[in-house]
Amino acid sequence: MPHPDDANADFDTVWRWVTLERGRAARAAAVAQRHEEQSARATEPMRAHHMRFATRYRQIEQRHLAAARLQAMHAVRLQKWAQNSDGGLKPVFMAAVAAILGMDGAAVTVFGRLHTPAMVATSDPTAQAAHDLEFVLGEGPTTDATASGSLVVAAGPAVRDRWPQYGAAVAELGVLAVVATPLTLPTVCLGALCGFDSRPSLADGVAASADEVADALTHTVLLSSGATDGIPRVPLFDEADYQAVVHQAVGMVSVQCDCTIDDALAMLRARSFADGRPIAEIAEQIVAGSVRLD
Repeated sequence: MPHPDDANADFDTVWRWVTLERGRAARAAAVAQRHEEQSARATEPMRAHHMRFATRYRQIEQRHLAAARLQAMHAVRLQKWAQNSDGGLKPVFMAAVAAILGMDGAAVTVFGRLHTPAMVATSDPTAQAAHDLEFVLGEGPTTDATASGSLVVAAGPAVRDRWPQYGAAVAELGVLAVVATPLTLPTVCLGALCGFDSRPSLADGVAASADEVADALTHTVLLSSGATDGIPRVPLFDEADYQAVVHQAVGMVSVQCDCTIDDALAMLRARSFADGRPIAEIAEQIVAGSVRLD
């Protein structure tokens, strides 16, 4: 069980990230304001030039402010846990993400070369189970969001209508509404942010909030893979489940069964579904040599 002193140390680290992100937002705002002021005095051709830069830096400002809000909420939760610890689990960063979204749970999935999850971070066991179900069944909000490159929203009966197997399965977990949005850079989709809720409808503003949070996660959290300005890396990476074992198992099955990588992944998913066990658990057994799929 983590000690409250550990949470205090984490609080200090996270709050330094809050300060860093707020400073970045302030610098972006200053640049935007300068271009706005120059636009007001510029000739017509240059006015459009300055406004493009102003708009761009306002977007960067909002991105860093959103990241600061995420980190600040996580820091506050850590501090409360340290002060009033009753033996409960230490708050995780993704729980703060879910709270900012206004949803019960959330998951971030980053994909590897085979479009299998290379990194997964979740807010709670229900979010983890919902992610596992989608990976095993091959359908769901994260799958659609990354394939289309656009926001996916479904609530109530629409969840089962859109994904018959996944919708029925997550309903058994108590998930009645989902939202997913891709984590995108200009030339690549890294993965997706997905939110889960037990209510059969989504509140106004959830979609816009999901896009804002995904943008902040992509450009500030996920790209901050190491220390910055002497600050240790952000908490998401320490809490994430890096699923290299799945990639390794898929490669081993491909060799053992003399099949393609896609076929090996399909076999792994089928075994997970048939056994009713997490795919990572079966992958670990394959790598350890205690299970073969041929």
